[in-house]
Amino acid sequence: MDEQLQERLNEAAEQFATAVKGSYQAVTDSTVSAQQRNAELTQDFFNKVINNLRNEAARNRQVTQELAGQQQRQWEAAQALAQETTNTYLDFLNSMFFYYQGNTKEAERRTEESEIRVVEEPGRSAGGAFRDLIKETIRRSRGEI
Repeated sequence: MDEQLQERLNEAAEQFATAVKGSYQAVTDSTVSAQQRNAELTQDFFNKVINNLRNEAARNRQVTQELAGQQQRQWEAAQALAQETTNTYLDFLNSMFFYYQGNTKEAERRTEESEIRVVEEPGRSAGGAFRDLIKETIRRSRGEI
């Protein structure tokens, strides 16, 4: 009986060892498979991150180039505006100079005419002629012709 018991115990031990081996093999296979999936997921994740970074860098370069172009156009527009403003201001100063010069010549002409009239009109005073000259100059300076 001891042999039969021993044999049954050996068979049970063998079956248990086979079951444990199968269990360990299944756990090992599952672990290896999980590690492979994790490695693939990690690699996929990092590849996507790298691609996103590359795409973002390309977009940043494009935006930087567009901003540089806009800045150049703004600089050119500011230069053109400054040039136009300067030209307009110079034209204004020139017109004021010519207007003043024209009024001065007109005042001189009127003064000469008044002197002639005063000489021609003995009854009229020089002060009245001068007042008339000032009134005429003021009227013309306002643009009333």
